[in-house]
Amino acid sequence: MLSRMRVLVLLCALLAAGCGGPKLVKDDQLPRLVLQPADLPRAFTRFDEGRQVRLDRVPGPRADPARFGREDGWKARFNRAGTAATRGPLVVESRVDLFGDAGGAKQDLAAYAGQFRRTASGARPVAVRGLGSEATALVQQRPGPPAARFVTVAWRDGNVTASVTANGFAAGLELADAVALARAQQRRIAAALGD
Repeated sequence: MLSRMRVLVLLCALLAAGCGGPKLVKDDQLPRLVLQPADLPRAFTRFDEGRQVRLDRVPGPRADPARFGREDGWKARFNRAGTAATRGPLVVESRVDLFGDAGGAKQDLAAYAGQFRRTASGARPVAVRGLGSEATALVQQRPGPPAARFVTVAWRDGNVTASVTANGFAAGLELADAVALARAQQRRIAAALGD
């Protein structure tokens, strides 16, 4: 009787360990975790897509491709024609970075926030609610006739960080435009994590 009880307890412990561990994104899922053509209006064309390479690095605290246990990254870029009167973005970049664990993703999002704080434009990062486990954004404006606006939304979920950068004319591009695209990308990440 006692040995049956031990077997039952051991079986329950094994089941709990198998089901209760953190859910992680795998490397082969990355191509599906960036924005896809179906996530944007038909006017957009994807002009670049694939694994992040040396030319995709951004100077600053996230420049090292091995930072915080980073294993890989993917990106997709889209554009459309427009004028100063066009509402919404004209160019969109979607990225996802894979880490060995959720701790690496958390450190990477902190590095995004640090990078945002160091921008020369004096813009400040803003919190974005209801996106992944935690999110931040930066809105920058460049003067000119007409002025241009760049909006980056970065977030983390599980063992990945992701970002959407949208740019267009200042009169037609808002933070909400980039957040809507980020939410479309987050749905892909949540599905990969089984949320």
